[in-house]
Amino acid sequence: MFADFVKSISDLLRDNALTRQEADKLALRFGIDDKTVKKELIELSIVIVAREIAQQNLPIEIRFKQIVELYKNQVNLSHRTSQSIIFQQYSTPAPIAFLADEYVKHGQKQNYHIFEPSAGNGLLTISFPERNCWVNEIDNLRNDNLNTQDFIQVLKVDATSELAKDLRFEKKFDGIITNPPFGTYDKTISFSGFPIKHLDHIMAIRALDCMKDEGRAAIIIGSHTKYDGAGRIQAGKNRIFLSYLYKHYDVDDIINIDGSLYSKQGTSFDVRLILVCGRKLKPEGFPPLKSDNANPVTDFENLYERVVRHFRNKGNRLKVAMAKAKSIMLLQLQGT
Repeated sequence: MFADFVKSISDLLRDNALTRQEADKLALRFGIDDKTVKKELIELSIVIVAREIAQQNLPIEIRFKQIVELYKNQVNLSHRTSQSIIFQQYSTPAPIAFLADEYVKHGQKQNYHIFEPSAGNGLLTISFPERNCWVNEIDNLRNDNLNTQDFIQVLKVDATSELAKDLRFEKKFDGIITNPPFGTYDKTISFSGFPIKHLDHIMAIRALDCMKDEGRAAIIIGSHTKYDGAGRIQAGKNRIFLSYLYKHYDVDDIINIDGSLYSKQGTSFDVRLILVCGRKLKPEGFPPLKSDNANPVTDFENLYERVVRHFRNKGNRLKVAMAKAKSIMLLQLQGT
């Protein structure tokens, strides 16, 4: 029953013919009267069609434009549950998911491995071969939807737990991709002396623990970065989290995204897209002062330009640092 509904919705999406009325008629036809089930299955259909587009052998710009058109033509996924409201759970719009994936995928070897610890229905995996992905989701229906796809492993564990240790995932993955819920946590956890108590921050750090030193990550967290009069990140949760991040990882960019780009997901919540290109050999450094990059991105075209500028041919920072260290060692040996 569910599979037939998903197939029918997917066919309408491919033809740019899906309307709220058509979705409701199909739900009635297949006996789906639960609004949450209908919403999640429509999103699964979006995942299927978006993946077909994302994995075409076409230039990234063309695929991105097709993904944007798909997003514009999807129905508004506005239905909310008490849990999704409490934890501020918002699925990622397909154009943002696509760009995040393409960033993580950039420069990867052929058989790279990806981990998505809060996978929902799989939207943040659309650019990757499913057999390259490990995914995790604790919601029963969403986990079932993940199991209809061809992922190498579908997990159902608490993503605030020590995933690297508990699952033996420490530095296992070439890429991390995640959009965790934005709510608060019931306790504060200290990470290398940084007190972290917000759910998306905790889950982001746990996920990054699973990334290889030379890996890449794209993480979506709630709200925008705000600054004080001296151009520093305002004191509080964001300064603490971002100070931890910049101390331990090479951060390519933090992009403030206007909430209007989430409109089809049933919200207008401001978010940030964090792009990480490796772990630092030695923990050090601080977040940069405010610059023009702090201005929110308000449309998909500018978001595209902001992300793809990081695709320029450059060596991974960790590899460059290791090469420099090797050169220094050789010089030292030659001098002895």
